[in-house]
Amino acid sequence: MSVSYEDVINAYALIKKHIINTESHYSNILSEITGCKVFVKYENKQHTGSFKVRGALNKLLSLNDEDKKNGIIAMSAGNHSQGVAYSAKMLGIKSTIVMPDNTPFDKIRKTSDLEAEVIIHGETLNDAEKYVDSLVKKSNLTKIHPFNDELILAGQGTIALEFIKEHPDIDTLLVPVGGGGLIAGCSLIAKYLNKDIDVIGIETELFPALYNIYNNTDYVCGGSTLAEGIAVSHIGDIPLNIIKNNIAEVLKISESSIEEAVSMFLLKDKVVSEGAGASGLAAILENKEKFKDRNVGILLCGGNIDPRVLSSILMRDLVRKGQIITLSIAMADKPGQLGAISKLCAEEKVNILGVEHSRFALDLSVSSARLDITLETRNNNHAKNIIKKIELLGFSVIVTNTK
Repeated sequence: MSVSYEDVINAYALIKKHIINTESHYSNILSEITGCKVFVKYENKQHTGSFKVRGALNKLLSLNDEDKKNGIIAMSAGNHSQGVAYSAKMLGIKSTIVMPDNTPFDKIRKTSDLEAEVIIHGETLNDAEKYVDSLVKKSNLTKIHPFNDELILAGQGTIALEFIKEHPDIDTLLVPVGGGGLIAGCSLIAKYLNKDIDVIGIETELFPALYNIYNNTDYVCGGSTLAEGIAVSHIGDIPLNIIKNNIAEVLKISESSIEEAVSMFLLKDKVVSEGAGASGLAAILENKEKFKDRNVGILLCGGNIDPRVLSSILMRDLVRKGQIITLSIAMADKPGQLGAISKLCAEEKVNILGVEHSRFALDLSVSSARLDITLETRNNNHAKNIIKKIELLGFSVIVTNTK
């Protein structure tokens, strides 16, 4: 089966009554920061918080009665599992999801809550897929692949169909790339709606599978990434055949840019994004000159981020901006030293978040002590001023958290 833009249009006709036509609009604040006109498709507000339900629904609605009766199976450690489980529950189809044993508890729980049978098997998705294939043969189940499937990628393309129809002035579309299903479907319909649009793939530098193909490089895929939704080490054969003819280029982005983009979405645009969902914004932040004055569409394709990870990102952002600093201060072990620091902080309107005072640091003389203190300041300049004033009091200061 070859896939065309018509398949995306047909997919939309099939699934549109079951999905949310998620909002999209021009972001004034992100445009001011980046120097280009940024349009965002907020797919984090889709059912299950991700675009994945689009492809899953298109696939499941296309099954015959016998396949529906036998049940379906998928492997996933993230959004695909929830998209499949949600769609199966809505259509009354029994679903089984195989997840590797490093899958976060939160994702396992959310998938189980959607009435899927969750099986934990293997250390990687490849291990999980091998087990899925064995169960397909044993129980005659239908495998729902996350990206290497014509119906899946046609369903994923409906996000671009909605987006570009609502914002026809978009001249550049940035699409996150994992296994290739999303960008394959989006590129088909995007080039049909506007033959001059540039569709650009975005990958994390830790998993540059498509980048390697396009640039004849051999970067190793692997590592721990904030954008786990696009941490895929190979591109599916089916989407690759489509991608080759429809996209302009592939960009790889750093982990620090992804982290900055997640923080920026929350603090500036007031929305929650997971790492993969922020990859388009991260690409703009890394390539401001490239996209300057262009009408750039980005897909905030998912918002399922671990709350603890998000909390860490926000705290790290405060550190980068100098709004939270931790200082290690060497001082004489005598009365009044702590009081002098406390008085200075009060005078400078600095909030003390944490204090640890030690007399037993072996790198100091027996008559000295060390104060480790975490402070909240207004910004980097305020932080530098505080450090200078502490040093003017005669203390030795080391900043222990830096950019």
